[in-house]
Amino acid sequence: MGSIEEYLKVLLVEDDESLLSDWKDAVDAHNADFENKRFRVEYVTAKSVPQAKKLLDLYSFDAAVVDLRLQLEDGAAENNTNGNHLVVHILESHPLGVVIHTGQRADAEVPAYAMPQVSVLDKGDGLDPIFDWLEQNKDVFLKLRGARSIFNRETAKMFFKSIWPRWKMWAEGADQGKLTDVVARHVIAHIHDSLLAASNDATHSEEAYFVPPLKERLDTGDLLRLDDKVWVVVTPRCDLANAGKVKSIVLAACNDVSAEWDPLNVPSASKAAVDKMSKMIQHRGSHKQHFLFPLVDLSGQKHGPWMVGFDDIMTVPFEGKKELEEARIASLSPLFVPSLVERLGAYFSRIGTPGYSSD
Repeated sequence: MGSIEEYLKVLLVEDDESLLSDWKDAVDAHNADFENKRFRVEYVTAKSVPQAKKLLDLYSFDAAVVDLRLQLEDGAAENNTNGNHLVVHILESHPLGVVIHTGQRADAEVPAYAMPQVSVLDKGDGLDPIFDWLEQNKDVFLKLRGARSIFNRETAKMFFKSIWPRWKMWAEGADQGKLTDVVARHVIAHIHDSLLAASNDATHSEEAYFVPPLKERLDTGDLLRLDDKVWVVVTPRCDLANAGKVKSIVLAACNDVSAEWDPLNVPSASKAAVDKMSKMIQHRGSHKQHFLFPLVDLSGQKHGPWMVGFDDIMTVPFEGKKELEEARIASLSPLFVPSLVERLGAYFSRIGTPGYSSD
């Protein structure tokens, strides 16, 4: 069948026998032309919502193609939109690509947050648009599969060396629901540090942010845009979490330095350019500022990078917290928040010494 990069595994949820026959012919033709297509398609069929859910639990797929007219139990599909329920189930529990393939596009219900990713295609256009969609998103699916493989590999290492020997002593008599969440956090923490160490503590700039913000409430390290200027929240997390604990929320200005950064950040960058970028990343050696990497939002628009100015701060009454939450564009990830806070504290804790006079 070839290497892992040469195929995509698809869950086809469809109960129309004639269309299933068309699918078999289309997949056979696609795979026979591998020299031009550059990837093969493997597919597994489900004819009902329960059957699809069972297959999703048993196997790992790269994408799912879902018809809207599906039974909640095995049997002939009637006029319904049960496929929408399956799509929501996939979006909530399985990270894979989704196509709604239907003759009733107006009946497709896609949550707003997933609308750019979930494709709704008309059955009247045939199967070619689905194969085109698979090809367009193939790299994303393969990267996600690779990430799962790395996660499983590192989980196996940590599970046998550390997690199982330690947690089996806590499992008996414990609240299994709560314990499951605790073990999950412990496993993820182990894997994160293991992968970071394997890369010599080097990260990609996108790892610095959660886009959109992960938490619903305002948090330390949130980036927000007010009147065409970006600010970062530097109020301590414990104060933000307790209404009435503080009167004001403190923001530090983020000064855009893309005009200087972008010409340097090119594939053919010279050593001098790399050195300049490195100096910027190290905050130009100044206590009063802190470098933040550029980010790309969900629409593909680039923002930053920025130098946070600790000498340019603004306070907003705590009552304005809701408006600040609505202005957020991203949040610093937990790996990058401590550095921001530590440098802010170091800047304000400086006392200095009197100047020297020889007289």
